[in-house]
Amino acid sequence: MSKIEGTEREIQLMVNCKTYPAVSKKYTETVCTGGVTSEGDFIRLYPVPFRFLDEEQKYKRWDVIRVKAYRDTKDKRPESWHLSPGCEIKIIDRVENEDQRWKWMEKVVYPSTAAMDEKDITNGCVQIEPISLYWKKDPGEWTASQKSVIQQGDLFATKEQKRGMAERIPWQFRLKYREVSTGREDDNKVLAWSYYQGFLRHRNDVGDEQSLEGVCESIRKSIFDADRVVFGIFGTHSRFGDWMISALYHLPRSIQIRRGLF
Repeated sequence: MSKIEGTEREIQLMVNCKTYPAVSKKYTETVCTGGVTSEGDFIRLYPVPFRFLDEEQKYKRWDVIRVKAYRDTKDKRPESWHLSPGCEIKIIDRVENEDQRWKWMEKVVYPSTAAMDEKDITNGCVQIEPISLYWKKDPGEWTASQKSVIQQGDLFATKEQKRGMAERIPWQFRLKYREVSTGREDDNKVLAWSYYQGFLRHRNDVGDEQSLEGVCESIRKSIFDADRVVFGIFGTHSRFGDWMISALYHLPRSIQIRRGLF
């Protein structure tokens, strides 16, 4: 893996998703972050050592951040940018208003994942009709390499950071859905880190099953609301090319109708 010379630049984007952290030998623990620029480009930012960032750099969804990043030879996906080493993540704004968020997000909406495939696009939003949001056991386990990374950890990590990194969640949230434009149905894991954080906040008090169901029920109230429109924020796997749901984006239907796009 190496930097493509001449590609490093400053990027400003509105964050629209953070995915569940990945443990790796090279980066210890990283989070893949998705966002969109004011020009309408979808940005996949990686690797971000989110748990180990200073507090003032820990951005939230819908924050506008400024970073330095470059294209890398290993990841051919056109939306992928590699965070520059030692880069300071600057939070410069926050988009609170639903209408203003849509002004950013509408630029990366496509009819379907197939439509994105045809254009060699590997990140974007597709309007969907949720059918069922549920949870199931995750059959995966830490690999020997990941266990070694966790045991060694980061020399400067706090006890809380190390404990959080070592806690593998043995569950996954999944969504059955239908693409609005094509009628195609599918079932995918939802990678949004906020779902898993919500689970962790309550599991010690109420147990796994009740905590999982509590998170699902909270999300269902919004995505099955007739007054809201739902989009899947989709991205492809770096190695296998399969489509995954990074996060869900739901907004008031009145905004969409007022725009007159669909």
